[in-house]
Amino acid sequence: MSVSVSLRDVGLRLGQFELRGLSLEIPARTYLGVLGPTGCGKTALLETIAGLRRPQCGAVCLDGRDVTGLAPEDRGIGYVPQDHALFPHMTVAQNIGYGLVERGVPRAEADDAVQSVARRLRVDGLLSRRPTTLSGGERQRVALARALVLGCRLLLLDEPFSAVDQSTRRTLVADLRELHRDYELTVLHVTHDFTEACGLAGQVAVLKDGELLQ
Repeated sequence: MSVSVSLRDVGLRLGQFELRGLSLEIPARTYLGVLGPTGCGKTALLETIAGLRRPQCGAVCLDGRDVTGLAPEDRGIGYVPQDHALFPHMTVAQNIGYGLVERGVPRAEADDAVQSVARRLRVDGLLSRRPTTLSGGERQRVALARALVLGCRLLLLDEPFSAVDQSTRRTLVADLRELHRDYELTVLHVTHDFTEACGLAGQVAVLKDGELLQ
C-alpha cells in the first residue's frame, strides 16, 4: 500500500540557503510534481523527506506518524537521486540487491527479487554489467529497480530525465506511469521542466527560493 505524506512547517538551513515553513499534504497514491528552477531547494526537500537531512524545525509525517527523527532506512522510502548514486565497483545485480543484502535477506530470496524487478524494468539483460558501461536511461532504470526491490511505498525522484535523450525520456515517462499504477505508489517527482511535471503528475506544486508558492 502507498503512504500519505505530510510536511508541517518544515524549516532547513543549508549555509546561505533556507527552506522556510514548508507545509504540504500529499494523499496516498498521488503523483505529485514539484516544479522549480535550479537552486530553489527541490533536492533539499527530497533529502529532508528521505531522512538524509534533519530539519531545524517542523515535522515530516508518513500516514500521520512523525518520522522526523527516523533514520532513512527505517522510513520505507525509495529515493532516486539525480546522479543515481550507483556503486561503480558493483555489477547491476549487486547494485539492485544492495539494500536486500544490508537487511539480511537470504541470498536465494534476494536473487529472486532482483531478477523479478530487473525484468519489470527491462534491465535483466544487464545484470552482469557495471554502471559505467550503461546509458543514462539504463542507469535510471537500475536506480528505480534498486528502490522498488525494497518494497517502498513512497518514491522520490530527483530530476529523473536530466541525463536522457528525448526517445528514452518518452519510454521512461510510460514506465513511470505504469510503475505508479502497478505498484500503487505515492510519487514525489521534482523537476524544472513544466511539460514534464504536467505530463506525469496528477498534482503540481511550485517551489521558489525555498518556499512553496502554490
